[in-house]
Amino acid sequence: VLDLGTGGGIDVLLSAKRVGPSGKVYGLDMTDDMLALARENQRKAGATNVEFLKGTIEAIPLPDRSVDVIISNCVINL
Repeated sequence: VLDLGTGGGIDVLLSAKRVGPSGKVYGLDMTDDMLALARENQRKAGATNVEFLKGTIEAIPLPDRSVDVIISNCVINL
């Protein structure tokens, strides 16, 4: 799972519980402050199947086809 514009990482942490220990959830954000908050929330939650990445939606720092699901809450509006 990849969360675009993860902010504080809450949706990542909720997704991490759903995918379980064999799954992996990434949170992508472009701001250092939000990534720091997300990592602190990860630490508090004890989530080990989570990784937060710095980057933009236009240049996601993951290999092609490396995620099955993309989520984005209040970031991309169509």
